[in-house]
Amino acid sequence: MKKENTSFFARIFGAKSSSDSNPQLTSVMLTSASQPHVLKQRMEEEKMTHGQTITADIAPVRLERIYKNEAVLYFCPMKKISVLQVKAAGDGGQLPSAATLDGFSLTPEYKSGLYRIRNVEITSNGTMQVRATSETTWEPIEG
Repeated sequence: MKKENTSFFARIFGAKSSSDSNPQLTSVMLTSASQPHVLKQRMEEEKMTHGQTITADIAPVRLERIYKNEAVLYFCPMKKISVLQVKAAGDGGQLPSAATLDGFSLTPEYKSGLYRIRNVEITSNGTMQVRATSETTWEPIEG
């Protein structure tokens, strides 16, 4: 999963970038309907607190492709956070309510549906931040 670096003007005016020989990446984002309260609930079930950072698997999440180059991630179907590693302890404070995604892009073969996302980094400092790492993978869930 590679982050696409395209300038604002190139996106607006359709300029081709040097990465045009690669398949067009789809950026993955959250919207107001992504239901971050479900992520917060699952983090609380794992006894996470403000300031804590973990590496985890999350599943299932829903991916909806909305445009050729954009997709939205929804936490609503998520049943579990599987903690793989605690990277930093929390301070015992309340988890924030807002969530952000960082570093998530997918190639065109990823379709709308349910996925297990493996090896993400989750931090709860100011916002609940879900970050893709070099080890992050998406596995489709049949069903």
